[in-house]
Order: sequence, then C-alpha cells, then structure tokens
Amino acid sequence: MRRLLSLAAALSALILPAAALAQAPTEIEIVRVDTSRYDQNGQTTLLVEFRNLTTTPDPALLAVTVNGSPAVDPVVETLSASTVPVGVVLAIDVSGSMEGAPIEAAKAAARSFVAQKRLGDFIALVTFADTVQTVSGFTVDGAALTTRIDGLVAAGETAFNDGVIQAVNLFQQSGATALRRNVIVLSDGADTASTANLDGVLAAINDPNNPVRVFGVALESPDFVPEAVRQVAEAGDGQFLSTSDPAQLANLYSQIQREINNLLVVRFRSPVFQAGTVEFAVNYDTFSAVASDQVEGFVTTTVPPTTVPTTFTSSPTFVVESPLPASPAALIAIAAVGMGIAIGAFIFILFGRNAEDTASAFRQRLQAYGRRGAAEEKRSVFERIPLLRLFSQRAEEEVRKRGLLSGVNSALEQANIPLSAGEAVAGAFGLSAAVGLLTGLFTRNAIYGGVAFVVLVLLVVGTLNFLGGREKRRFENQLPDTLTLISTSLRAGYSLLQAVEAVAAEAPNPTAREFGRAIAEARLGRPVVQSLQGITNRTQSQDFDWAVMAIEIQREVGGNLAEVLQTVAETMRQRNRLKGEIRALTAEGRISAIVLGILPFAMAGFLWSTNPEYIGTLFTTTFGFIAIGVGLLLMTAGIIWLRRIVNIEV
Repeated sequence: MRRLLSLAAALSALILPAAALAQAPTEIEIVRVDTSRYDQNGQTTLLVEFRNLTTTPDPALLAVTVNGSPAVDPVVETLSASTVPVGVVLAIDVSGSMEGAPIEAAKAAARSFVAQKRLGDFIALVTFADTVQTVSGFTVDGAALTTRIDGLVAAGETAFNDGVIQAVNLFQQSGATALRRNVIVLSDGADTASTANLDGVLAAINDPNNPVRVFGVALESPDFVPEAVRQVAEAGDGQFLSTSDPAQLANLYSQIQREINNLLVVRFRSPVFQAGTVEFAVNYDTFSAVASDQVEGFVTTTVPPTTVPTTFTSSPTFVVESPLPASPAALIAIAAVGMGIAIGAFIFILFGRNAEDTASAFRQRLQAYGRRGAAEEKRSVFERIPLLRLFSQRAEEEVRKRGLLSGVNSALEQANIPLSAGEAVAGAFGLSAAVGLLTGLFTRNAIYGGVAFVVLVLLVVGTLNFLGGREKRRFENQLPDTLTLISTSLRAGYSLLQAVEAVAAEAPNPTAREFGRAIAEARLGRPVVQSLQGITNRTQSQDFDWAVMAIEIQREVGGNLAEVLQTVAETMRQRNRLKGEIRALTAEGRISAIVLGILPFAMAGFLWSTNPEYIGTLFTTTFGFIAIGVGLLLMTAGIIWLRRIVNIEV
C-alpha cells in the first residue's frame, strides 16, 4: 500500500503542472500598441500575448480591426521570427535547503532554458541565500551564462523577498527598459533572511511604471508551503508551477519558456487617418482583445466609407494626399522664397556693376585673333547655351572685381580643370542652389535647404583643393626624374629650351602638360625662365621654384647648370625618400586621427536614424547645446593636436 501511495504521488507530481496549465483559461491580450510611425500612412505595431495556450499560436488565425474596419496589409509574425527584444531574469534559490539534488536539478533546468533561448534574448541571473547577488546582468552570451550557472553553490538562509525585488529592479537599469520583462523565481523554502516583507515584493511587481511578468516555480517539500511563491506569480500576472521532484524542474522551465514565446507581432496600416482615440481589436479563434490609443492623423487619398447624410450643415471636407512630401501651401512658400533669391542673384549678376575695365576689353579683343574657329574648338556647355554663357561671364566679372580671379584661376589650373573662373563659380553655386532647394522641399524645412547649400559649396571647394593637391604631389614626385632628364640633355649638348622640349615630349603627365605649355609660351616670345616660372605659379610647387631659381642664377652668373640640376634632383630624391619613411611611420597615427574625427559624427548619424528620440535631447535642451558646443571644441582641439603630431615637415 505504501508503494502504491508513493507511485501515486510521483505521478501527480509529473502531471500536476500540465494539468494546472490546461485547466487555466486561455486569455489573449494586446500588451503593446506602437503608433510612433502612425503619421506615415497609419503604420502601427501590436504585440498580442497569449496566456495558458498549450500550442504555438497560428499567425493565420489572427484578424485585426481598427475602429471596426479591417487593418490594411497586415503582417503577423511569431515571436521567434520577429526582432522583439525579450528579457528574462532567472532568480534561483541557492540556500542550504537546495544542497544536493535540488541545486543540481535547478542548474540543469537553467542551462536547458538558456540553450533554448533565441539568439537575441537577454537573460540575467540572480541568486538569493543569506544575501542577494546579481551573478550576471542582461546578456545574449549563452556560453557565459552557462559558466555562471555551473558555478552556483547552495548554502545559507533564504532571502526570497529581497531576491524577487532585485530581479524586478534589474529591468529599471539603462538599456533594459525596452525589453519584454519576465522573471522566473525558483525556491524550495520560506523566506528567513530578507529585509523586505511580502507586501514590498507585491508593490515592486505591481509598479505601473515597471510592469513585469513573474513566473513562480516551487520545489515542494513536507515542510514548505509555497503560498508566497503563488502570490508573487499571481501578482505578476504569470504562472505558478510546483513539483516535489527536482528532476521535473526542466519540464517546468520549458513550459514557462513556451508561455513567454506565445506572442504574435502584428504590423499593419490603419485605415483611420484622422487624429484622435482609436480602438484596435484582435480576434483569434474564439478569443478577442481590445486596446485604445491616441494617434496622430495622416494624409490619405482614401476616404473611409461613412453614412452620407441627406443634408449638410456645412460643406463636407475631404483630405487628399499630395504626391509631394509637403503640403501645397508649404511648397508654394518655399518655392517662392527660393525663386525670389535666385531671381535677385541673377539680376544682380547680370546688371549689377556693368562697367568693364580697359584691360578686360583689351583681352577680349585679342582673344578673337587667337581662336582657330568654332568648328575646331571644343566648346563647354556654358558656351553652347547663351543664358549660361552670360551668367558665367557676369560671375567672372564679379569674381574679378572682388580680387578673387587669380586665386580661382590658379586653383583650377592646379587641379587641371578645363573651366574658366566664371564657369566654375556659376556651376558650383548653381548646383548648390538646386540641391539646397530640393532638400528644402523634400524635408519641409528651409534650414535644411540652407545647410545643404552651404555643405555642397564647401564640398566643391574641398574637392577642388583635393584635386589640386593630388596634381601637385604627382608633379613633385616626378620632379627629380624631370631635373635629371634636363641635366643629362644639357650634358649631351642640348640648349635649355631643347632640354625643356625633351621633357615635354618624354615625361608623363602632369609634367609633360606643364612643360608643353611652357614651350608654347617660349615660342611666342616669352623668356624661358619666365615660362618655367609660370609652371611654378600654376602648380604652387616650392621644389620647382628652387630649381627655377637655380637656373636663373646660373644664367646670370654662369656655372655648370647640368651639375647644379643633378645635385638638386638628388637632394629632392633623398628628401622624398625621407618623406616616405615618415609617412610610413606615422600611418597609424594618421588613421587614428581620421577614425577619431569621423567616429562622433558617424555615431550621431547612426543614432539619429535609428533612435532620434534618444539623441534628440541634445538639440532640445540647454544642457544638450552646451554638451554639443563643448564636444565640438574638444574635438577641434584634439584633431589639431593629432595633426601637429603626425605632420612632420621635411
């Protein structure tokens, strides 16, 4: 008879949790309504939780309505197929009563739970005995959790109340507030060491600002009445499971994991386009749930069907979606301002300060004699279109009157860009104005348009400087070989002009191009030294300036020019080799400076695109503006410091 009673007790321990779960009524609830993107055609996300459901919910059986109308384009996913972040705190009793088989079974159950979690699920580990200890914070690293679980040792009293409060409070830490909050508490004895009472535990669980679902697992014994565990589970809207067999703990944890995963994620477009309170309803088989939320309106071309009254007290209003990102009134205002600025600038450039100086008129007369004919000349787009030609001419005059013509021409010549100063200025400002206007239209913000205009102008200037610097570096890298070629030509009996012509014929670009232009100037009557000095002015190369200075001194005082040029070439070659070694040694520092300079802006852009509310505090509060200012100052100082360290003049 005693054996029969023991067998019956064992069987009841095996089937009690499953029976309790099956007998509990199945419930469905909308636990979250996300309407943060509602202004984009009613984009809405619902989290639908199923409780006490013994099977995995079928997404095909879920129907969604909004104010009684079907949702548009619904997409339903199970929790395992979604990216909803889930957090679980495993609170395990490690008091002395758990020593032996109970603690080993608890560790095995926890390891099994960790092994079955999703890759993106966050799990934390809390133990309670004489004191409460957070063994591991929230992590997705299953191997690290398993290692921490294997190290648990049972000893001491039972601080059950303090352990539950500590587990619940973990979700208030930074980074854990966005998680689905679940706590699994395992205990085999009554509380004997907590500083908090059971009322404090229930208050922490029922905190409306920190809702947590709590599951209670009791390892029963003749001396343990698990009423506290039951109350905690009921207060946490979870489940209470118990067994007297430690070997069944893994099964109980699996049931809890299935209960946590009984969640469907629904994404759809709402047919309700007017701002106000909206009622969202879901139906699954014979179950239903309802939730309400205050939403913003959005622009739509669809008018929902309504009962049309026979009389109207006023004319009915229908909202029609515009194909443009802004309202027609906003677009008209932005376009009017942009066109006004463009017309004013155009009139100023065309008719403002029309007087031409004598030198400009004289150059235009000489220019007519130097052309070969329209059929032989490659004309740019600015010359083919009369309006653009007139615009570029006026732009060049304005640049000349402000004393910037020589600088712009030098930058264009150094970068080898075949445009005049007027064409370059007109093209840069015209393109920047067009991009700024489009940015203002599509962002609905004139400030963004102005920022885009300024950024593009700076980008054009930076690109021009970059191209000029690249051509200069190529010219200076070829300069030692160029001087060696001139030196050997002079030793072979060539004149200086013939040596320069040899360089123009045999050297690679940009050296051949620059020396070819010098040869053309010399043949038109300009002295050879002045023609070579023109190369210095166009390339801004100080090294070649020294070479031209040596040629000029030799022509005035005499001497062996070939030997002088060979010495200069060898000096430049040795210096270039030293520059290469320095660049190799400072490469790590330069890359570090680039990464450190770009990283804050890259992180700010990433946060702005992924979580604008988080970074938006910087742009909406006084302390945020102060932080931005201090950060920019420190970054500027750091970049200047790093540049001073890695830029070594030779």
